[in-house]
Amino acid sequence: MCITKLYIGRTRMEKEFKEIELLLRGICFRVKVVGRFVLKDFDLSASQFDILQYLYFEGPKRMSELSKKMGVTKSTMTGLVSRMESTGYVEKRPFEKDRRVILVEISSQGEGIIKKVIEKRVKFVASSLKNIDRSELLDNLRKVNVAISKEFDQLKGN
Repeated sequence: MCITKLYIGRTRMEKEFKEIELLLRGICFRVKVVGRFVLKDFDLSASQFDILQYLYFEGPKRMSELSKKMGVTKSTMTGLVSRMESTGYVEKRPFEKDRRVILVEISSQGEGIIKKVIEKRVKFVASSLKNIDRSELLDNLRKVNVAISKEFDQLKGN
């Protein structure tokens, strides 16, 4: 194969992957923003919502785990969690194996918020994609998810 054709092919492929990344980023951003419209009804910041999501999907966590995951200091996390506890969105409890360690877990009230956000996102996606062949889209998205998950796991060293 001619070097020129190889270079043109690579450039076209790079442009396509840049567009794919741009499209995925835009889709994720819009779905995220629509879900966050629900938060205006609650005394909850975007950072606090991120903590709620993490607890909802990953289960109870130590304060140190939360601060590391969210990229904030322990003192900042303590303030965030304390406000969330006072509004009833999370609860603190001692860790069974070491009572000195405190776990933070999402409350039923916090779970309700997450479920409302997910419901809002699903309705938005359903409304947006009502004229698209869902089975073909699902098949392609599953393939994308598998491929990206494999690459992600390799990057993490799993």
